[in-house]
Amino acid sequence: MKSLFYAAPLLTCFDDEGSGKGTILDDQRAVAEEVATKAREDAARADAAARQAGAAADEAKEKAFSQEDVNTFLADDRRKHKEKYQALEENYTNLLGDNSLAAEQREKLQASLSELQKKFRTKEQQAEFERKEVEAKYSNDLKEAQEDSVRWETMFKTSSIQRSLQDAAIASEAFNPSQIVNLLEGATQMQRVKDELGQEVGDLTPMVDFMDVNETTGDREITLRTPADAVKRMKELSGLYGNLFKANVVSGIGSGAATGGAGSPGGTIDLTRLSPEAYRRIRAENPELLGLKRNREN
Repeated sequence: MKSLFYAAPLLTCFDDEGSGKGTILDDQRAVAEEVATKAREDAARADAAARQAGAAADEAKEKAFSQEDVNTFLADDRRKHKEKYQALEENYTNLLGDNSLAAEQREKLQASLSELQKKFRTKEQQAEFERKEVEAKYSNDLKEAQEDSVRWETMFKTSSIQRSLQDAAIASEAFNPSQIVNLLEGATQMQRVKDELGQEVGDLTPMVDFMDVNETTGDREITLRTPADAVKRMKELSGLYGNLFKANVVSGIGSGAATGGAGSPGGTIDLTRLSPEAYRRIRAENPELLGLKRNREN
């Protein structure tokens, strides 16, 4: 009996059991479902946040530039600025090429062009530009100094030659000293005085390559003479230059008549300068001056 008693099932009842208000198991299930629901909601929110973060990351990645992209952008920017600069520079250059441009306008355009070029140069380019400017200025100043030197040297030589020839012509009583200067200036050069051995000594002095006549052979030759010697030799060659000097004037036949002129048979009197009365007198008194033989009766 006792064993049967112990083997009988034990049923424990609580308050309100069977009343329809739910058991503890139902309460636990409800709590579990509530927790699960909240977990699902949290997971959904986390997933949405993750998707949003991923989208933002993708967008940021699309917007981000690599170093290569930055270099490309800067290169394009420099190219655009360079093209703009070249267009402006070409425009200024074309305007400056207009010959009808006023001086004031040209000066302003040149200043604008210089400012533009300076603005777009790098430090290295600016330093190179300034160096070239200094070199160009030096070269220009040197060229001007050399040209001035040549000009002053030419003026000195020309003045010295003309003065020496004129002084020589006046000393030799030339009718027209300027005529002597014109005849000899082209053959006169400034040369250094040379000694008997041909060594240069002393300062520069005018020397004439004079077209002379050899006294022995009568042939033409060139002799090197000072202006005074050259003019003196011209005076001696009365057959060639006699009519240029007052000392060769024939007394009594007018101040304009000189020996050695063209047109006289004997080469002593210029017949074109004689009046009929002077011609008759000379023919009677000094026929040899006319290239005629003296009458034996005289």
